[in-house]
Amino acid sequence: MIDAEPQTTLQIPGTTLLVVDDDSSFRRALRRLLELDRIFVVEAEDAEQAIRVIEQDDPQLLDAVLADLAMPGVSGSELIAVLGEYRPALPVVAMSAWDPVPPGLLSVPLLHKPFELEELLETLGPLVLTPDAIRRRARQMRADAAESRSLAARQLSISREHRAKTGELMKAFMQLHERMKRH
Repeated sequence: MIDAEPQTTLQIPGTTLLVVDDDSSFRRALRRLLELDRIFVVEAEDAEQAIRVIEQDDPQLLDAVLADLAMPGVSGSELIAVLGEYRPALPVVAMSAWDPVPPGLLSVPLLHKPFELEELLETLGPLVLTPDAIRRRARQMRADAAESRSLAARQLSISREHRAKTGELMKAFMQLHERMKRH
C-alpha cells in the first residue's frame, strides 16, 4: 500500500506528474499524497487519454509520467513506446502489480505495486532534477512572474482610471450638492 506519511528524504516540489492508471481510487489516493509534497498531478484513466494530455502539453509543463503497465485497450508498455518516440526527453516510470514483469518489456524504471510514496519520490527525483528540467522549471517560473507583474500593472492602471472617474463623479456630486443647497 502507498505510505500515508509524506515524510520523504528527496523533495521535488513543483513537479508536474502525469499519473496513468485505470484504477481511479489508486489515482486519487496517489494524487492526495503527492499534493501533500506540493507535486502537481494530472490524471489519465488510460493510455489514450494520456496521449491526449501529452499532445496538449505544448509548453511542456509535464515533468514526468507514471504509467501502469496493465490497462485495458492500449497498454502501459505501448504508451511508453509511443512516449519514447514522441517525447523522448519526458521521463517515464512504469508501475505494475505483475510479479515478475515479463523480461525485455521495459526500458524505464519500474515500481512494483504496492509501493511506498518514498520509493516513488526516490525514483522520480533523479529523473526530474536534471539540469534541463531545472532550467525548464526556472523558465516557467520567470514567465509566471512576468505574467503576474503584467497583471499587477494592468490592475494598477485600472485602479487609477477608476479613481480618476470616481474623483470626477465626486466633484460633480459636490457641485450638484452645492447648487441644491443654494436653491
